[in-house]
Amino acid sequence: MTQLASDIWTGLRTVPARAGLVLFSLFIGLFAATVLISAQEALRRQARELVEDFGADSFALVRSDVADGMPWERERVAFFRAALGDAAIVSGLQQLVAPRGIDVTVVAGDGELARVRDWRFTAGRGLDAADIRQGARHAVASEALCQQVGWRVGELILIGQESFRLVGCLEAEGGGWPLATGPAILIPYSLDAVDTGPTPARYQVGAIWFRAAGGMDVERLHRRVAALLNQPGMGRQDVEWVTPESLLQGIRHWQQMVTWTAGSSSALGLLLGAVTLAGMLLTGVRERIPEIGLRRALGARRRDIAGLFVAESLVLTIAAALAAIGTAELILNGLGERFPLPTYLGWETRLLPLVLAVLLALLCSIGPAIVAARLPPAEALRNE
Repeated sequence: MTQLASDIWTGLRTVPARAGLVLFSLFIGLFAATVLISAQEALRRQARELVEDFGADSFALVRSDVADGMPWERERVAFFRAALGDAAIVSGLQQLVAPRGIDVTVVAGDGELARVRDWRFTAGRGLDAADIRQGARHAVASEALCQQVGWRVGELILIGQESFRLVGCLEAEGGGWPLATGPAILIPYSLDAVDTGPTPARYQVGAIWFRAAGGMDVERLHRRVAALLNQPGMGRQDVEWVTPESLLQGIRHWQQMVTWTAGSSSALGLLLGAVTLAGMLLTGVRERIPEIGLRRALGARRRDIAGLFVAESLVLTIAAALAAIGTAELILNGLGERFPLPTYLGWETRLLPLVLAVLLALLCSIGPAIVAARLPPAEALRNE
């Protein structure tokens, strides 16, 4: 092994400029490949978590004009429940104006929302019919928010200047609200009381959730809801559909952009590195004919000669891969949230560039290695 390392070093030392160019080109390509794999893996995980959080058998209707203060009346939720029966679980919610001093979204909902969202409670319970009917000053929050703020089930929490009793903590991270993008607190409908305007806010919802039930296929449920919206006075043109597919459009856009940018940089770097590496090895065979002949005359086998060129190729590509992976980790960890894309540095991110480097080394070295191994010893010695 020591002799092999010495032979590799001797071979690479004779062509330092070409070896340096190979290292630099492969470093650029493998660095871009590492960033590409890291970002794509993070986006895939984000997409999977988004679908799991949202629910593959769920969708929501959101009023496109809800920002202008024109939500549905809450009787619309009862209409869908009656029309769909056991085929779906239906719930509604409405985002409220959060009081000053609180940096979370306040959402009014009913007891069915936990069933629609398939929420699991790590502590306590969700809102129920009694909470809605009695106007109980109860609240539900995500487990992450409870841990962040230090809330515990059963204690009173302040939302602005008003106190609520926390009755449950969700396992969810607080996402998946059509009307909210960050952490949210759920309170009963009946506390959403604004007496100004023609319709009190307590009778309004900004989004209606649907979840297929009773053996109903989600696509069939989608068609049934669409048919109900076609009825006169339902305002189909003012509705936006929120589905897992629509939520994934943004992630897919980022995936395509990352593939084109980091992927093209990686491909160009690797192509340049591969061409330079193959050229260096072929030139090395021609320049080292006397050395090859001497090695054969001293008893070196063909596979020993071929293995030497393969080993030199592996040393260069693996060194470039390790440098690229280490640099990518330093940069991505250093930038943190300032990096414009999510990244995930798991074992796949570290392993795949190494595998790519090994495959590239074998691909580039197999031809020169065969040529070197087939050189007759006598002919090689005559060229000395």
